[in-house]
Amino acid sequence: MVSGLNPYFLGCAAMVAVALFVFVMRQSLWALPFAGAALGLFFLGMSQEADDGDGDARR
Repeated sequence: MVSGLNPYFLGCAAMVAVALFVFVMRQSLWALPFAGAALGLFFLGMSQEADDGDGDARR
């Protein structure tokens, strides 16, 4: 089981914060890479959380 403050969540939160800051500074296109990175980290963290921990992909 993965805790709520895993590294993927923290990285996602940091990328969202940077994207929001850049967007507020009226640089909308520069915010897109940070938003994309946040989305990627979110889904990567979700896939890690779905793992049962044995590390064996074959059943």
